[in-house]
Amino acid sequence: MKFRALMQDPLYIREFENIVATLAKLAKDCIMILGAQQMHFIVNEDQSSTSSPLVWVSIAARDYFPEYMMEAARPDQDYIVLAMSSANLGRAMFVLRSGGVNSCKLKLQRIQFPCVSVIATLSSSSTEAREVIHDVPVTIIPASDWPTYVVPRVPASQLALGLPSLRLLRTLIDKLKNVSPSLEFQVSYDGELNVVATSEMSTVTSRFKRLLPRYLSADKEQEASCSVDSRKASAFFGALQLANEELTIGIDREHSIHLQIDVRKDVVLHSILPAVCA
Repeated sequence: MKFRALMQDPLYIREFENIVATLAKLAKDCIMILGAQQMHFIVNEDQSSTSSPLVWVSIAARDYFPEYMMEAARPDQDYIVLAMSSANLGRAMFVLRSGGVNSCKLKLQRIQFPCVSVIATLSSSSTEAREVIHDVPVTIIPASDWPTYVVPRVPASQLALGLPSLRLLRTLIDKLKNVSPSLEFQVSYDGELNVVATSEMSTVTSRFKRLLPRYLSADKEQEASCSVDSRKASAFFGALQLANEELTIGIDREHSIHLQIDVRKDVVLHSILPAVCA
């Protein structure tokens, strides 16, 4: 069983660190699934015991890593599945925020325990660069337990809207969570998004207009809505450390809301907010 990956582009290094920082704000632990062509992170896969939403990130290896090698334990296996502390991984990646990072290597190895080593090469005033190494302990998940840790499927939304700015929605939801325990998201093919918070005393409706709509199902729906836990919505938006402003909101009526941020073409962050009774 072997894994190593190398990042050298400063922009990609910063994006990867921001992805890990986002996950660390959402959950104590995360699952890392290493495939031959893709890397996935999953947090809060068990929704029965958390107030944070299910979030996962899929990363095409070729986008971030000019060198990427994964060799599973057996030839008939396609993955390596690891469990680790997202906080520990976040701390290990934090060094990448400092200036002068030339490269970052991720390597699965066994020292006194299995770990993913984060090896950052930093510029130095001397002639030689120096390495900063953080070893993040991991648990190797046996193949018999893999069905528990599959990459979630994107739900079949009836209608989706593209939101050009996360900032307004993040601020709004942070305030509305104190008004109502649930938020109703209403979208229409006219490009309108309504976020509704209802309490015993009042109903607050916030409208976003002239958004970019698109159908996601064969039946041409004109409207769709879903109510979700305001705490989970606030936890998602409050955790985001990405510079991206664009967000796609998909509604699977009465089932869930799917939130998607395209960091780049084949690097995508997803979240699913399950429906609740309004």
